[in-house]
Amino acid sequence: MATGTKNRPTDWHPLGEADPTPGDVDGVTAGQKNMQSTAAEIRLQIKKLKTISDDTTLKGKYVDELQSGADKFRGKLEKSAGRYERVSAQLGEWATELDFAQTSTAKALSSAKSAQADIKRLLGSADPDSESAKKAEEELDHHKKEELHRARGVLATAKSDYQHSVESYEAKSKDIAKKIRDIIDDALEDGFWSWVSNIIEQHIDAIKITLEVIGYIATIAAIAALAITVLAACIAMPGLLLALAPMLLTFGTVASVVSLGMHSLMAATGNGGWGDVGFDILGLLTFKAGGAVARGVEQGAAATQRASTQAARRATADAMANSPKRDALQLAVRQAKGKTAQKAAEKNLHIFDKTLKAKGAAQQLPKPTIREILAAGGDPKTAAQLKYAKRELAKRGADSATHEAAHQTARAGLQNLGLFVGGTTMDLGDKAAGSSDIFPTKPNIKPYGDAKDWNFYNSSLYDYAP
Repeated sequence: MATGTKNRPTDWHPLGEADPTPGDVDGVTAGQKNMQSTAAEIRLQIKKLKTISDDTTLKGKYVDELQSGADKFRGKLEKSAGRYERVSAQLGEWATELDFAQTSTAKALSSAKSAQADIKRLLGSADPDSESAKKAEEELDHHKKEELHRARGVLATAKSDYQHSVESYEAKSKDIAKKIRDIIDDALEDGFWSWVSNIIEQHIDAIKITLEVIGYIATIAAIAALAITVLAACIAMPGLLLALAPMLLTFGTVASVVSLGMHSLMAATGNGGWGDVGFDILGLLTFKAGGAVARGVEQGAAATQRASTQAARRATADAMANSPKRDALQLAVRQAKGKTAQKAAEKNLHIFDKTLKAKGAAQQLPKPTIREILAAGGDPKTAAQLKYAKRELAKRGADSATHEAAHQTARAGLQNLGLFVGGTTMDLGDKAAGSSDIFPTKPNIKPYGDAKDWNFYNSSLYDYAP
C-alpha cells in the first residue's frame, strides 16, 4: 500500500531531464478510498432493498409491484457497486506502483549523484571524455583508480536500476489505465442498453398486450389454416383455399418469431420472464420438427412406391416363369404354320400375359378424407401420402421392402400427429392456464404464471455483469 507523497527531486541529472514518475500518491490513494466508500454505501442500500424484496410480512395491493421494483433497482445498484469496487482496486494498485516507482527512482538518483561526485572529485571533471579528465586518470595511483572504477560501477548500476524502474512502472500503469478505461467503456456501452431497458419498462403494458394479441393471432391463423384445409377437401375446386392455408401458417410463424424476439429482449432487460422465451422457442422447434417429419412421410411414400413397383415386376416375372399354360402358348407360337396362325398364337400369348401381370404401384396420390387430413395434422398432402403407403402395403404386404417402407411412412405419420396434438395442446393450454394482460380478471394458474415470469432477480442480465 502507498505510504504517501514524497518531496520529489527537481534535478534528475545525470539520469534524466525531468521526474520520470510524476504523480501524487496521496491524491491517488484518496481517490481510491473515495471509490471504496461509495461502493460500500451502495452495498448498504442494496442490503436495504433486499430486505424489502424478501419481506413476506408486507401486505397491500401494491406489494408485488413494490418488491419487483426493489429487485430491479437492486440489480442496477449491484452493477454500479461492482464498477466502483473495480475502479477502487485499480486505483489502489496504481498508488502502490507509483509509490514503489518513485522510491526506486529516487534511490537510483541518489546513488548516481553520489557516484558522479566521486568521479568528479577524482578526475576534476564530470565529463570522463574531456582531455583533462583523461590526463587526470592516467596520473592516478593504484588505489585511486580502484576507487574510480567502483564509482563508475555504482553509476552504471544506478542508471540500470533507474531505467528498469521507469520501464516497469510505465508498463504497469498502462495496464492499469487500460483496465480502468475498459470499466468506463463498459459503463458507456451499458448506457445505451439501459436506455433500451427504460424504453421497454416505460411501455411494458402496451408491449405485453401487443404480444398477447400477436399470440392469439398466431393461434387463430393456425386454426383457420386447418379449417380451410378441411373445407378444401369437401369442395370440387379447392385451389384458392389450399393456397390460402400456407399463407396463414407462414403468417403465424412470422408472428411467433416476432414474439420470440420481443420476449427475449424483455427478459434480457429484466422486464419479462425467460419462461415466455422458452415457450416461444419450443413452439418454433415443434413447428420445425413437424416440417422434418412431414418430409419423412414424403420420403417414406416415395420409398413405398419404388418398393411396390419392384415387387410387381418380380411377381410378374415369377408368374410368367412358372405358368404351364404360358409354356404351352409359347410352344403354339413356335409351331404355328402360316402368318395367320402365327398372329393368332401370338395374340393369345399376349392376352394371357396380361392376366399374369401383377398390379403395379399407383402413380397418383389418393384423395384423403377429412378424418385422414385431421389425423395427418391438417396437411392434405401428408394425409394422401400416408393413405398411399397404406394402400400399397395392402397390395404388397408379403414383400419385405414394401412392408418396411410403408411402416416407416406410418411411423413418421404417428410422429407428425403427435407433434400436431402436442403443439396444439401446449398452445391452447398456455392460453388457458396463463394470465392475461388484455383480460386481467381471466382465471389462471398462478404457479404456472410465476414459472413463466421467472428471471434473474427480475432485473437485466447486464445489471449483474462483474
